[in-house]
Amino acid sequence: MNAPRFFASGHAPITFSFHKCPKDFVVQEEPLYAFYGHGDHLIVQVRKKNKSTWEMLSLLSQILGCDVSIFGYAGLKDKHTMALQYVSMPKSYETLLDRHTPILAEQGITILRSTTHPHKLNLGHLKGNHFLVRLKKLDPINAQRISQVLLFLQAYGFPNYFGVQCSESLEDGFRQSYASGQRIDRVLLSTQQSCLFNQWLSARMRLNSLVQVLSPKEITQEFIGLDVKQVQGLKTQQHYFKLLSGDVLCHYPSFRRCFYHYDQDLGHDVERLFTHRLAPTGLLPGHKVLLAKDVAGSFEEPYSNLIDIQGDRRYALVFPTDVSFNYNTQKAQGELRFFLPKGAYATTFLEELAGKELFNSEVPTPIKTPALS
Repeated sequence: MNAPRFFASGHAPITFSFHKCPKDFVVQEEPLYAFYGHGDHLIVQVRKKNKSTWEMLSLLSQILGCDVSIFGYAGLKDKHTMALQYVSMPKSYETLLDRHTPILAEQGITILRSTTHPHKLNLGHLKGNHFLVRLKKLDPINAQRISQVLLFLQAYGFPNYFGVQCSESLEDGFRQSYASGQRIDRVLLSTQQSCLFNQWLSARMRLNSLVQVLSPKEITQEFIGLDVKQVQGLKTQQHYFKLLSGDVLCHYPSFRRCFYHYDQDLGHDVERLFTHRLAPTGLLPGHKVLLAKDVAGSFEEPYSNLIDIQGDRRYALVFPTDVSFNYNTQKAQGELRFFLPKGAYATTFLEELAGKELFNSEVPTPIKTPALS
Protein backbone atom coordinates (compact mmCIF):
# COMPACT_ATOMS: atom_id res chain seq x y z
CA MET A 1 0.00 0.00 0.00
CA ASN A 2 1.13 3.58 -0.50
CA ALA A 3 2.67 5.25 2.54
CA PRO A 4 1.01 8.47 3.71
CA ARG A 5 3.39 11.42 3.57
CA PHE A 6 4.30 13.22 6.80
CA PHE A 7 6.13 16.52 6.37
CA ALA A 8 8.88 18.06 8.45
CA SER A 9 7.87 21.64 9.15
CA GLY A 10 4.12 21.12 9.55
CA HIS A 11 3.32 24.36 7.74
CA ALA A 12 0.00 24.92 6.00
CA PRO A 13 0.11 23.94 2.29
CA ILE A 14 1.63 26.46 -0.10
CA THR A 15 0.02 26.92 -3.49
CA PHE A 16 2.08 27.07 -6.68
CA SER A 17 2.16 25.41 -10.08
CA PHE A 18 5.03 23.19 -11.18
CA HIS A 19 5.21 21.32 -14.46
CA LYS A 20 8.02 18.90 -15.17
CA CYS A 21 9.46 20.01 -18.50
CA PRO A 22 12.95 20.98 -19.76
CA LYS A 23 12.16 24.70 -19.51
CA ASP A 24 11.14 24.55 -15.84
CA PHE A 25 13.15 21.60 -14.47
CA VAL A 26 16.94 21.50 -14.95
CA VAL A 27 19.36 19.10 -13.26
CA GLN A 28 23.15 18.99 -13.46
CA GLU A 29 25.32 16.23 -12.02
CA GLU A 30 28.31 16.95 -9.81
CA PRO A 31 30.78 14.03 -10.13
CA LEU A 32 32.12 12.27 -7.06
CA TYR A 33 35.69 12.99 -8.15
CA ALA A 34 37.61 14.86 -10.85
CA PHE A 35 38.29 12.87 -14.01
CA TYR A 36 41.97 12.19 -14.66
CA GLY A 37 42.19 13.33 -18.30
CA HIS A 38 43.84 10.08 -19.36
CA GLY A 39 42.84 6.42 -19.55
CA ASP A 40 40.90 3.95 -21.70
CA HIS A 41 37.42 5.34 -21.08
CA LEU A 42 35.88 8.36 -22.76
CA ILE A 43 33.82 10.52 -20.39
CA VAL A 44 31.30 12.78 -22.11
CA GLN A 45 29.02 15.35 -20.54
CA VAL A 46 25.70 15.34 -22.37
CA ARG A 47 22.71 17.64 -22.22
CA LYS A 48 19.47 15.80 -22.93
CA LYS A 49 15.86 16.89 -23.21
CA ASN A 50 12.70 14.78 -22.94
CA LYS A 51 14.63 11.52 -22.77
CA SER A 52 15.29 9.29 -19.81
CA THR A 53 18.80 8.02 -19.21
CA TRP A 54 17.76 4.59 -20.51
CA GLU A 55 16.30 6.06 -23.68
CA MET A 56 19.47 8.07 -24.26
CA LEU A 57 21.70 5.02 -23.80
CA SER A 58 19.48 2.97 -26.10
CA LEU A 59 19.80 5.64 -28.80
CA LEU A 60 23.58 5.79 -28.35
CA SER A 61 23.84 2.01 -28.70
CA GLN A 62 21.84 2.08 -31.93
CA ILE A 63 23.86 4.91 -33.45
CA LEU A 64 27.25 3.51 -32.42
CA GLY A 65 26.30 -0.09 -33.23
CA CYS A 66 27.24 -1.44 -29.80
CA ASP A 67 25.61 -3.11 -26.82
CA VAL A 68 24.15 -0.79 -24.21
CA SER A 69 26.24 -2.54 -21.53
CA ILE A 70 29.42 -0.75 -22.68
CA PHE A 71 28.12 2.55 -21.30
CA GLY A 72 28.61 3.71 -17.75
CA TYR A 73 26.62 6.35 -15.90
CA ALA A 74 26.53 7.71 -12.37
CA GLY A 75 22.80 8.39 -12.00
CA LEU A 76 19.41 7.99 -13.65
CA LYS A 77 17.84 11.26 -14.72
CA ASP A 78 14.16 12.12 -15.09
CA LYS A 79 12.78 12.09 -18.64
CA HIS A 80 10.87 15.35 -18.32
CA THR A 81 13.87 17.56 -17.62
CA MET A 82 16.83 19.25 -19.17
CA ALA A 83 19.58 17.09 -17.67
CA LEU A 84 23.33 17.49 -17.79
CA GLN A 85 24.94 14.18 -16.95
CA TYR A 86 28.07 12.15 -17.59
CA VAL A 87 28.31 8.98 -19.67
CA SER A 88 31.37 6.76 -20.17
CA MET A 89 32.26 4.42 -23.01
CA PRO A 90 35.45 2.83 -24.35
CA LYS A 91 37.73 5.47 -25.84
CA SER A 92 37.72 3.55 -29.13
CA TYR A 93 34.23 4.99 -29.83
CA GLU A 94 35.37 8.63 -29.72
CA THR A 95 35.74 9.13 -33.49
CA LEU A 96 32.44 7.40 -34.24
CA LEU A 97 30.67 9.49 -31.60
CA ASP A 98 32.06 12.71 -33.08
CA ARG A 99 30.79 11.68 -36.52
CA HIS A 100 27.24 11.18 -35.23
CA THR A 101 27.02 14.29 -33.04
CA PRO A 102 24.60 16.08 -35.46
CA ILE A 103 22.24 13.08 -35.43
CA LEU A 104 22.23 13.04 -31.63
CA ALA A 105 21.52 16.78 -31.53
CA GLU A 106 18.44 16.24 -33.69
CA GLN A 107 17.23 13.77 -31.03
CA GLY A 108 17.67 16.25 -28.18
CA ILE A 109 21.11 15.04 -27.03
CA THR A 110 24.03 17.49 -27.15
CA ILE A 111 27.65 16.58 -26.38
CA LEU A 112 28.98 19.45 -24.25
CA ARG A 113 32.53 18.31 -23.47
CA SER A 114 34.63 15.19 -23.13
CA THR A 115 37.66 13.88 -21.28
CA THR A 116 39.17 10.50 -20.42
CA HIS A 117 39.47 8.38 -17.30
CA PRO A 118 40.97 4.97 -16.39
CA HIS A 119 37.64 3.51 -15.24
CA LYS A 120 34.08 3.10 -16.43
CA LEU A 121 31.47 5.19 -14.60
CA ASN A 122 29.39 3.21 -12.14
CA LEU A 123 25.99 3.95 -10.66
CA GLY A 124 26.46 6.02 -7.52
CA HIS A 125 29.80 7.61 -8.51
CA LEU A 126 28.16 10.94 -7.92
CA LYS A 127 28.41 13.64 -5.26
CA GLY A 128 24.91 14.92 -6.00
CA ASN A 129 22.85 17.11 -8.31
CA HIS A 130 22.28 20.82 -8.79
CA PHE A 131 18.66 21.71 -9.59
CA LEU A 132 16.85 24.68 -11.06
CA VAL A 133 13.04 24.67 -10.93
CA ARG A 134 10.51 27.33 -11.81
CA LEU A 135 7.42 27.64 -9.64
CA LYS A 136 4.53 29.38 -11.41
CA LYS A 137 1.18 30.94 -10.44
CA LEU A 138 2.88 32.01 -7.22
CA ASP A 139 1.49 35.03 -5.39
CA PRO A 140 3.65 37.30 -3.17
CA ILE A 141 2.30 35.90 0.10
CA ASN A 142 3.11 32.31 -0.83
CA ALA A 143 6.50 33.42 -2.20
CA GLN A 144 7.30 34.89 1.21
CA ARG A 145 6.17 31.69 2.91
CA ILE A 146 8.44 29.67 0.63
CA SER A 147 11.41 31.79 1.71
CA GLN A 148 10.60 31.05 5.36
CA VAL A 149 10.15 27.30 4.82
CA LEU A 150 13.46 27.15 2.91
CA LEU A 151 15.26 28.49 5.98
CA PHE A 152 13.71 25.73 8.10
CA LEU A 153 14.58 22.97 5.60
CA GLN A 154 18.17 24.13 5.27
CA ALA A 155 18.57 24.05 9.04
CA TYR A 156 16.63 20.86 9.88
CA GLY A 157 16.61 18.86 6.63
CA PHE A 158 13.68 16.97 5.14
CA PRO A 159 12.63 13.28 5.09
CA ASN A 160 14.37 11.48 2.24
CA TYR A 161 11.41 9.66 0.68
CA PHE A 162 11.87 7.94 -2.66
CA GLY A 163 10.01 10.22 -5.06
CA VAL A 164 8.23 10.05 -8.38
CA GLN A 165 11.56 10.20 -10.23
CA CYS A 166 12.51 6.89 -8.63
CA SER A 167 9.30 5.23 -9.81
CA GLU A 168 9.79 6.54 -13.34
CA SER A 169 13.41 5.34 -13.42
CA LEU A 170 12.38 1.89 -12.22
CA GLU A 171 9.58 1.69 -14.77
CA ASP A 172 12.08 2.74 -17.43
CA GLY A 173 14.45 0.02 -16.25
CA PHE A 174 11.60 -2.49 -16.39
CA ARG A 175 10.90 -1.62 -20.03
CA GLN A 176 14.59 -1.69 -20.88
CA SER A 177 15.05 -5.13 -19.32
CA TYR A 178 11.97 -6.45 -21.10
CA ALA A 179 13.07 -5.06 -24.47
CA SER A 180 16.57 -6.55 -24.15
CA GLY A 181 15.32 -9.94 -22.98
CA GLN A 182 17.03 -9.61 -19.60
CA ARG A 183 15.52 -10.73 -16.30
CA ILE A 184 13.43 -8.10 -14.56
CA ASP A 185 13.82 -9.53 -11.04
CA ARG A 186 16.26 -6.85 -9.92
CA VAL A 187 14.00 -4.03 -11.07
CA LEU A 188 11.05 -5.48 -9.17
CA LEU A 189 13.14 -6.08 -6.05
CA SER A 190 14.47 -2.52 -6.15
CA THR A 191 10.88 -1.31 -6.34
CA GLN A 192 9.99 -3.35 -3.28
CA GLN A 193 13.02 -1.99 -1.41
CA SER A 194 12.02 1.61 -2.11
CA CYS A 195 8.40 1.02 -1.06
CA LEU A 196 9.44 -0.63 2.21
CA PHE A 197 11.81 2.23 2.96
CA ASN A 198 9.09 4.81 2.28
CA GLN A 199 6.68 3.01 4.59
CA TRP A 200 9.28 2.79 7.37
CA LEU A 201 10.06 6.49 6.97
CA SER A 202 6.37 7.37 7.00
CA ALA A 203 5.93 5.43 10.26
CA ARG A 204 8.90 7.21 11.86
CA MET A 205 7.67 10.61 10.71
CA ARG A 206 4.25 9.78 12.14
CA LEU A 207 5.92 9.05 15.48
CA ASN A 208 7.84 12.33 15.26
CA SER A 209 4.61 14.23 14.62
CA LEU A 210 2.64 12.60 17.44
CA VAL A 211 5.43 13.14 19.98
CA GLN A 212 4.85 16.86 19.47
CA VAL A 213 1.13 16.77 20.31
CA LEU A 214 0.28 13.72 22.45
CA SER A 215 1.11 12.90 26.06
CA PRO A 216 3.66 10.16 26.85
CA LYS A 217 0.85 7.83 27.94
CA GLU A 218 -1.05 8.40 24.70
CA ILE A 219 2.11 7.72 22.70
CA THR A 220 2.71 4.39 24.48
CA GLN A 221 -0.86 3.34 23.66
CA GLU A 222 -0.28 4.24 20.00
CA PHE A 223 3.20 2.63 19.77
CA ILE A 224 3.32 -0.43 21.98
CA GLY A 225 7.11 -0.78 21.68
CA LEU A 226 7.72 2.42 23.67
CA ASP A 227 7.37 3.10 27.41
CA VAL A 228 6.58 6.38 29.16
CA LYS A 229 10.20 7.07 30.14
CA GLN A 230 11.39 6.59 26.57
CA VAL A 231 8.72 8.94 25.24
CA GLN A 232 9.65 11.56 27.81
CA GLY A 233 13.19 11.34 26.49
CA LEU A 234 11.95 11.80 22.92
CA LYS A 235 10.08 14.95 23.93
CA THR A 236 13.32 16.52 25.19
CA GLN A 237 14.95 16.19 21.75
CA GLN A 238 14.77 19.54 20.00
CA HIS A 239 15.09 18.19 16.46
CA TYR A 240 11.82 17.11 14.83
CA PHE A 241 13.33 13.72 13.87
CA LYS A 242 13.50 11.82 17.15
CA LEU A 243 16.43 9.43 17.56
CA LEU A 244 15.63 6.01 19.03
CA SER A 245 18.07 3.79 20.90
CA GLY A 246 19.63 1.41 18.35
CA ASP A 247 19.16 3.72 15.36
CA VAL A 248 21.82 3.36 12.68
CA LEU A 249 23.43 6.76 12.13
CA CYS A 250 25.91 7.67 9.45
CA HIS A 251 28.38 10.47 8.86
CA TYR A 252 26.96 13.14 6.57
CA PRO A 253 27.23 13.69 3.67
CA SER A 254 29.97 11.17 2.87
CA PHE A 255 28.17 8.01 4.07
CA ARG A 256 31.61 6.65 4.98
CA ARG A 257 30.79 4.96 8.30
CA CYS A 258 27.60 3.81 10.01
CA PHE A 259 27.29 3.36 13.77
CA TYR A 260 24.63 2.84 16.44
CA HIS A 261 22.93 5.52 18.52
CA TYR A 262 22.38 4.81 22.21
CA ASP A 263 20.58 6.94 24.78
CA GLN A 264 23.81 7.77 26.63
CA ASP A 265 25.11 9.41 23.43
CA LEU A 266 21.97 11.50 22.90
CA GLY A 267 23.44 14.96 23.53
CA HIS A 268 26.46 14.36 21.32
CA ASP A 269 24.48 12.75 18.48
CA VAL A 270 21.71 15.38 18.47
CA GLU A 271 24.33 18.14 18.36
CA ARG A 272 25.97 16.51 15.33
CA LEU A 273 22.54 16.11 13.72
CA PHE A 274 21.90 19.84 14.16
CA THR A 275 25.28 20.65 12.60
CA HIS A 276 24.69 18.27 9.65
CA ARG A 277 27.62 16.02 10.53
CA LEU A 278 25.45 12.92 10.81
CA ALA A 279 21.99 11.73 9.81
CA PRO A 280 19.79 8.79 10.78
CA THR A 281 19.40 6.04 8.20
CA GLY A 282 16.65 3.66 7.15
CA LEU A 283 16.86 0.14 5.82
CA LEU A 284 16.87 -0.97 2.20
CA PRO A 285 16.18 -4.62 3.07
CA GLY A 286 18.25 -7.43 1.61
CA HIS A 287 21.40 -9.45 2.22
CA LYS A 288 24.46 -8.37 4.24
CA VAL A 289 23.16 -5.12 5.67
CA LEU A 290 23.50 -3.53 9.11
CA LEU A 291 20.20 -3.71 11.00
CA ALA A 292 18.93 -1.35 13.70
CA LYS A 293 18.88 -2.60 17.30
CA ASP A 294 16.83 -2.13 20.48
CA VAL A 295 13.79 0.18 20.14
CA ALA A 296 14.79 1.27 16.64
CA GLY A 297 15.24 -2.37 15.66
CA SER A 298 11.74 -3.36 16.78
CA PHE A 299 10.42 -0.36 14.85
CA GLU A 300 12.35 -1.39 11.73
CA GLU A 301 11.55 -5.13 11.86
CA PRO A 302 8.14 -4.99 10.11
CA TYR A 303 9.85 -3.43 7.08
CA SER A 304 12.92 -5.69 7.02
CA ASN A 305 11.47 -8.55 4.96
CA LEU A 306 14.38 -10.46 3.47
CA ILE A 307 14.63 -9.60 -0.22
CA ASP A 308 16.95 -11.55 -2.53
CA ILE A 309 19.10 -8.53 -3.35
CA GLN A 310 21.99 -6.68 -1.73
CA GLY A 311 20.69 -4.63 1.19
CA ASP A 312 21.84 -1.17 2.17
CA ARG A 313 21.15 1.82 4.42
CA ARG A 314 19.75 5.13 3.14
CA TYR A 315 19.71 8.56 4.76
CA ALA A 316 16.37 9.21 6.44
CA LEU A 317 17.07 12.95 6.30
CA VAL A 318 18.97 15.10 3.82
CA PHE A 319 19.94 18.75 3.98
CA PRO A 320 19.58 20.97 0.89
CA THR A 321 22.50 23.31 0.24
CA ASP A 322 23.36 26.11 -2.20
CA VAL A 323 19.74 27.23 -1.91
CA SER A 324 18.61 30.44 -3.59
CA PHE A 325 15.10 31.67 -4.35
CA ASN A 326 14.20 34.65 -6.51
CA TYR A 327 10.64 35.87 -7.01
CA ASN A 328 9.43 37.79 -10.07
CA THR A 329 6.29 39.71 -9.11
CA GLN A 330 5.32 40.57 -12.67
CA LYS A 331 5.48 36.95 -13.84
CA ALA A 332 4.12 35.58 -10.54
CA GLN A 333 6.97 33.09 -10.77
CA GLY A 334 9.76 31.91 -8.51
CA GLU A 335 13.12 30.51 -9.56
CA LEU A 336 14.51 28.03 -7.05
CA ARG A 337 18.05 26.63 -7.12
CA PHE A 338 19.42 23.99 -4.73
CA PHE A 339 21.84 21.10 -4.39
CA LEU A 340 20.92 17.63 -3.07
CA PRO A 341 23.26 14.70 -2.34
CA LYS A 342 23.00 11.61 -4.51
CA GLY A 343 19.90 9.52 -3.89
CA ALA A 344 17.72 12.48 -2.88
CA TYR A 345 14.87 13.60 -5.12
CA ALA A 346 13.98 17.12 -6.18
CA THR A 347 10.31 16.14 -6.42
CA THR A 348 10.36 15.06 -2.75
CA PHE A 349 11.95 18.39 -1.81
CA LEU A 350 9.25 20.30 -3.74
CA GLU A 351 6.50 18.33 -1.97
CA GLU A 352 8.10 19.19 1.36
CA LEU A 353 8.20 22.84 0.31
CA ALA A 354 4.53 22.74 -0.73
CA GLY A 355 3.50 20.87 2.42
CA LYS A 356 1.42 18.47 0.35
CA GLU A 357 1.80 15.65 -2.14
CA LEU A 358 2.20 16.90 -5.70
CA PHE A 359 2.98 13.62 -7.45
CA ASN A 360 1.86 10.02 -7.40
CA SER A 361 5.20 8.72 -6.23
CA GLU A 362 4.85 5.08 -5.30
CA VAL A 363 4.20 1.70 -6.85
CA PRO A 364 1.72 -0.21 -4.62
CA THR A 365 3.34 -3.14 -2.85
CA PRO A 366 1.57 -5.17 -0.13
CA ILE A 367 3.58 -5.70 3.07
CA LYS A 368 2.97 -6.85 6.62
CA THR A 369 1.04 -4.60 9.00
CA PRO A 370 3.53 -2.73 11.27
CA ALA A 371 3.71 -4.06 14.82
CA LEU A 372 4.24 -0.61 16.33
CA SER A 373 1.23 1.25 14.94
